[in-house]
Amino acid sequence: MPSPEETTAVAREFLADHPETEDALVALLALDADGEPWTFAETDLDSGRFGELVSRDLATAVENGYRLQHPDAIRAALDTSDTDLSGESTPNDDATPSDTGSTTRTLPEFSVDLTGIDLQRTLALVGALFAVVAARLVGAPAILRDGYVVSPGNDTYFFRYWQERLAARADGVLDVALFADMGGAASTRPLAHAINWWVTVFVGGVDAAPAVAAWLPIVTAVCLGYVVYRLTHLLTEDVRVALAAVLFYGLAPTNVVYTTVGFLDHQAHQYLWLGLLVFTLTVLATDVARRARETDPATAARAHARAPRNWIVAAGLAAAVAASAHLWGGSPLTFVPVAAVAGFRVALDIRHDGSPAFGNAPLLVGLSVGAGLALALHRWLGWHEAIAAATPLLVTVGAITVVVAGELWRQTDLPATGFVVVEAIVAVGGLLAYWRLRPAEIERFRTRAGDLFFREGATETASLFSPDFAVVLGPLFQLGLGFYFGIAVLAVVTWAVTRRYEPGWLVLVCFAWYYMLLAAMQVRFAGQLAIFIAPFAGIGLVYLLAAIDIARPVNLLSSTSESHETGPTRQSARFGSNSEAEENPSLLNRGDDPNASSGISTFQIPSGVRMRGYLVTTVVLVLLFNLILVPPLVGQTTHDRAQFDAAQTIDVHADATERDYPQNFVLSQWGDNRMYNYFVNGESQNYGYAQNNHEQFLASENPDSQYDRMQDRVGYVVITDRENAPTTNTTYGALHEGLGLGANDTAPTGHYQLLAADDGVRTFAVVPGATVRVNGTDGERVSASTTVSIADETYEYTRNTTITNETATIRVAHPGEYTVGNQTVTVTDDDILMGNQPAL
Repeated sequence: MPSPEETTAVAREFLADHPETEDALVALLALDADGEPWTFAETDLDSGRFGELVSRDLATAVENGYRLQHPDAIRAALDTSDTDLSGESTPNDDATPSDTGSTTRTLPEFSVDLTGIDLQRTLALVGALFAVVAARLVGAPAILRDGYVVSPGNDTYFFRYWQERLAARADGVLDVALFADMGGAASTRPLAHAINWWVTVFVGGVDAAPAVAAWLPIVTAVCLGYVVYRLTHLLTEDVRVALAAVLFYGLAPTNVVYTTVGFLDHQAHQYLWLGLLVFTLTVLATDVARRARETDPATAARAHARAPRNWIVAAGLAAAVAASAHLWGGSPLTFVPVAAVAGFRVALDIRHDGSPAFGNAPLLVGLSVGAGLALALHRWLGWHEAIAAATPLLVTVGAITVVVAGELWRQTDLPATGFVVVEAIVAVGGLLAYWRLRPAEIERFRTRAGDLFFREGATETASLFSPDFAVVLGPLFQLGLGFYFGIAVLAVVTWAVTRRYEPGWLVLVCFAWYYMLLAAMQVRFAGQLAIFIAPFAGIGLVYLLAAIDIARPVNLLSSTSESHETGPTRQSARFGSNSEAEENPSLLNRGDDPNASSGISTFQIPSGVRMRGYLVTTVVLVLLFNLILVPPLVGQTTHDRAQFDAAQTIDVHADATERDYPQNFVLSQWGDNRMYNYFVNGESQNYGYAQNNHEQFLASENPDSQYDRMQDRVGYVVITDRENAPTTNTTYGALHEGLGLGANDTAPTGHYQLLAADDGVRTFAVVPGATVRVNGTDGERVSASTTVSIADETYEYTRNTTITNETATIRVAHPGEYTVGNQTVTVTDDDILMGNQPAL
């Protein structure tokens, strides 16, 4: 049972949320003062507000009815005089006479007016966002290392390359001209690069680049976490569901990977702007739905179009559209669900007798302005490709066409389902016409789609439902247990949206199903899916908690949907028929259950220690898979200590030998190539050479024969342990297993100087090698040998050859004192690097 002080605070919140209930609450105090239980029918509250009164513990069920909790505390919230409504005097030691002779109640000394701020809810939100940050710091020990930011992955160094170069060129944060002169950075991800360099300059310039690379992804992840909270609360009006959604989003392993500390890539920006895009669409849609619950749909649509707030939201939508078009190479994919939302939204308006024109006016203007901005950025600044700028424009034209057609269709008696069929036919026809009119752009789109969906070799190209993980386990590893909560609720909500006027839920449903389809093709899209499955997962979690009686009940859809629906006429208009509403009363007739949550806006921890323990244990168990799976998935993208040490070893060697690019270029497996070259020479723009040559190099039979092919292009080679290693008679065997020294029964090499061998990583300098000239009898086998020390290990290095024409030349890759027959020769570092021939 809550304390009187807690009841007073909750009652104030209830009145602040619903000031129109003050008179009804005063009457209820008088009714409760009789000392007998009362029923819902005796109150002046509607079912929705009464349900909230019970859910907030202001009233409690007793035998034969209900009673108020701490009536005096509720009376204090109403700020009544000492004379209560039943005519009896209420003691109040803190009362002071007023000028009129009456007394007013003063607040206890410990009360603090927080101006409407729910401190407990705020702290809960801060805690959820802290979980978002904590999950993204799992890999920090491997990423924030020795004063360096060793970003995970490979592509992150492409973004760091442009971040530093553009920041170095900028004259300050007001250097607007640089936005139009970003060079190669303007090709496919211009806005992502522009944000990176601008933030870098804003916080301190090039010297701040590593810090920005480390923390900017986490900042965007926290901002998106707040967007998820607001989006979920907007749709459910349940703070518990909103907080659970933030946790499911924040602990989704695949999303954590793409926004972890140091992961400076386009995903962090893309996710945030995608979330803002969906949020603005949802705000506009829920505004129409809210107004439709208070008046007829046509009037509601006109009121929606006249509301100034909606035009502010439309401006935010325009910014999100323009930004989304220029954030990444596959940005046209972002607008496919936007087109779906526009199409289905008009069909909903027709079905429920709303005006598509007025109801979608702010949306259309937002899309139009956003598409215009996207096109302007392409034309004026040279950003991105034409197809990326044209896609939002095509979606906008299509949306306007659909709205106009829908307005005309509404004047007929034809069913809304028929309009959906017409939309599909028109959409296909429009795409075919664009294909005929702009074949070059379509061909480029096909090329980009091929690069995106049919690229092999990267783990992110696998399906979320890969048979390698028994189909159903892939989502568990990538999204956690929340996926299974979410998919069940998503299916139910999708079913409900087809029968009700819920345009807000329609937005989330369209985006969730769309990104599930993309993730089924490539798991890289699971990061976006995590954002949109999270609200549904939050609903599922609270349903679970309510089912085991440790949480108040939760409604599937916004409880306000029917708080004003009292007559059969309006209910019929909303649901199609009363029989349809009766099919699932738990979903459609929520207002009839006064104990169901009705817009739960407070976050309350159970009062009992045992109940608190049950609640914490259940939540931890549900999120346990996420907590377990995040570290290993993040670990797959981070570079281990031996790899970073290899980069540092090469960097030191290159400085000592004064090798500049490309003489200090590092050849390695392509998935790590940008990291090595970023720390050695800064040239991490691409990995094409490594991708095209590394495998061929390892599979060659003679490593020294490869020297002539790459002596002007490669200065260092890094070889890591491989599960499917080439055969032993290969360069891989000679360098990785034999260390280039002839260990493990391999042939020693003359052009690869071993610099380090640590934890499966072999680091070599590619060198001309010194030559030792030996005279002798034709056919005689001669050798030059020395000892080579690497770390704490000492190896015997021997190179052999056969004398021809009474002479032979032995090439060696390591300095030292060599024994040649009964003679010795000293080979220096300069001899190795310059290809000299020291005298015997």
